[in-house]
Amino acid sequence: MMSYDYEPIYALGSMLGIPEIPGLLRLLEVVEIYALDAMSTGVILAWATEAMEKGLISERETAGVKLSWGDYAGYIRAVENIVEQPTDFYEALARGVDYAAEKYGGKDFALAFGGNEMPGYHTGPATHIGCLVGARHSHLDNGGYSIDQKVLLSRSLAPEALAEMLLKDEQWRQILSSLVVCFFARGVYTPEVVVDALKMAGFETSAEQLDQLGAKILTEKYKFKFREGFDPKNLRIPGRIFETASPVGNLDEKFIRDTVASYVNAVCKSGV
Repeated sequence: MMSYDYEPIYALGSMLGIPEIPGLLRLLEVVEIYALDAMSTGVILAWATEAMEKGLISERETAGVKLSWGDYAGYIRAVENIVEQPTDFYEALARGVDYAAEKYGGKDFALAFGGNEMPGYHTGPATHIGCLVGARHSHLDNGGYSIDQKVLLSRSLAPEALAEMLLKDEQWRQILSSLVVCFFARGVYTPEVVVDALKMAGFETSAEQLDQLGAKILTEKYKFKFREGFDPKNLRIPGRIFETASPVGNLDEKFIRDTVASYVNAVCKSGV
């Protein structure tokens, strides 16, 4: 049995232009056998394909593998080479799309946020901002994509308002992750439900205390990030997200950077 869900299908299917289900499943199986991250692998291969199209790399770098959209057999060979690393190019790919683009060019279409390859969402500004500011730079750190889907006109919000929505969501997710709650069930585990469930287990707390605890946990994570050299001013935003319209229209880079600054400032006020 080959397991699959939305993110691997996005990254190894539509991102690479693979139209055939058998081809997608064969590629996914190889990625799973090598225990690679499906999202990172798909985004890296997409960057390499476009880099070859634009002449930034050639078959000399890819050890004779011609990368072209939809050619799952070529992508399987490339995945094997990422693991075996027969050339400097594949060694660079193994270190992520940020590193590879820094070395070979094509940063505008190197889809990564804070070093993490892009998830399968282009719903509006909040999804990308969420990846930029999240403690792990993951779409699961906060509900950026969900905020876009619910608000849809989030680009009309002030940066401070959107930053506050993202921050509150990420703070609450610290509680859910501490309780080992699946984020897909986040709509079920409201503060009230969590308080009642903890009470049954002998823990007396309140929704307000949980909010304070979630904020404290996130603050500690950001302290670690800053200690290890994190600087929001150095965050790279891929130019491609501004070239492709989202459901709320074309995105504005100034709005995104202003919201990132508002988010980080709000976290810092918590004691970072």
